[in-house]
Amino acid sequence: MKYKLLLSDADGTLFDFDAGKHRALVTVLDRFGLPSGDDAVCVFTRINESIWKRFERGLISQDRLSVERFEDFLKEMGKRGDPEGLSLAFIAELGNQRLLIPGADRFCRRISEKMPIYLVTNGIAKVQRSRVAGSGVEPYLAGIVISEEIGCAKPNPEMLYAAMKMSGLADLGGAVMLGDSITADIQAARNAGIDSVLFLNGKAAPRGHGATFVANTYKEAEDYILRE
Repeated sequence: MKYKLLLSDADGTLFDFDAGKHRALVTVLDRFGLPSGDDAVCVFTRINESIWKRFERGLISQDRLSVERFEDFLKEMGKRGDPEGLSLAFIAELGNQRLLIPGADRFCRRISEKMPIYLVTNGIAKVQRSRVAGSGVEPYLAGIVISEEIGCAKPNPEMLYAAMKMSGLADLGGAVMLGDSITADIQAARNAGIDSVLFLNGKAAPRGHGATFVANTYKEAEDYILRE
């Protein structure tokens, strides 16, 4: 086979992060007596996505990110509250969310029979390791690289190089990155000089995505990754 190592993103690629985040957020907002309806969730989602983009560009630290998103949320909602307490509670709840995208476990099992899989994720280590532990994909992962532990985040290629070093593979041509984010996953692969698969999960492919291959389903991704 062309590839000998799969580097995979976690959220939006294997884990249904949107559903897990929604569940965790509503639980925490209710606990703190704050609005938790659709409007509140939309406000937090917009703030959260924007601040993670800043993190990808190296404009904010991960520790600061965790609290600032709730500071901005409270301000926009016109509410008083404890942003640090909200952050800690949200992180704890996120760690309990192990919802997989349907078919993710089967996909990882089939790939792991042919090559090691290393999870390469931008995220909070406590959250990511808790979510992976006991999930349906944990038995098929050879290792995990998390931005908080490495000290940089995708699209920094060092995230991918760290996973390759852990695997013992030095040949860039033997690795492929699977992910749903153009700005983080696909750009990281481009920066690292390795191939990439953009996982769409039924969404339309954006123009100028820059991926080596586009997969609408796990089966398409599997067929491409395992090709001779």
